[in-house]
Amino acid sequence: MRISQWSVTTVFLAVFLTVGAEIWTSPKKLMARPRSEIKLSCGSDNPYRSCSWTLPSSSSCSNIQPGMTGQCREVQTVIFDASENYCNITVTSVRDFDNGAWTCELEYPDRVDTAFTELIVIEEASV
Repeated sequence: MRISQWSVTTVFLAVFLTVGAEIWTSPKKLMARPRSEIKLSCGSDNPYRSCSWTLPSSSSCSNIQPGMTGQCREVQTVIFDASENYCNITVTSVRDFDNGAWTCELEYPDRVDTAFTELIVIEEASV
């Protein structure tokens, strides 16, 4: 008997940066099973100019501007959706090499704020 896959929901956590700004991101650690879909999100009370996500593989989805939606050029399993205050990405099929630190950067006219989420890819347990 195998334990069925489970879905991961997005939870927001406020992370206070040294510059005094407040940026929201997914939890510090997030677990997902291979082939599952997850959503990572970061945001701020202040509208940003552009955002980017850097994956553990060093690939990135960059220069995402508010109002944009689409597929990440470098990683076809990542879809982005940005609003005035949030920069969201959806990983449509988690893979083992997605394991590790995901970095979100929000760019403002006078600074860049950064937040991190660690994705832990776990295998299904056999019982």
